[in-house]
Amino acid sequence: MGQLARSLAMWHAKSNFTHKIAYYKRQDHVLITTGIFAYIRHPSYFGFFWWAVGTQLLLCNPICILGFLFVLHRFFKDRIEEEELLLIRFFGTKCNFFFKGKKSIYKITIEEDFLTNKLSRNEDSRLEDWKQRI
Repeated sequence: MGQLARSLAMWHAKSNFTHKIAYYKRQDHVLITTGIFAYIRHPSYFGFFWWAVGTQLLLCNPICILGFLFVLHRFFKDRIEEEELLLIRFFGTKCNFFFKGKKSIYKITIEEDFLTNKLSRNEDSRLEDWKQRI
């Protein structure tokens, strides 16, 4: 299930898929809202998460299952929060329709002012912090 979701996401996103977070919108960058993205908000992350945990289940490795759950949860929670702020900056109110009603690994609350593409200084500084980490 996990590998299938991730592979479908990568195939459907095509040139919009990358392992690096885009801090600047490319001219050909589009918001993918069809295919598996119509049902799951972050299908590639969903897929990797469950693929990784599933491998440890198959190996009957309870210690690594717990470790993977903890580490992947922290990683994807932070990454998804950062990515969604950038998507809002890139695509503005289009994200409102995309985010609404989509399933996500994490319940991330996005305030209404984000959806109108008005990020506060606090969010700008958070994005700067993320850029410096990478």
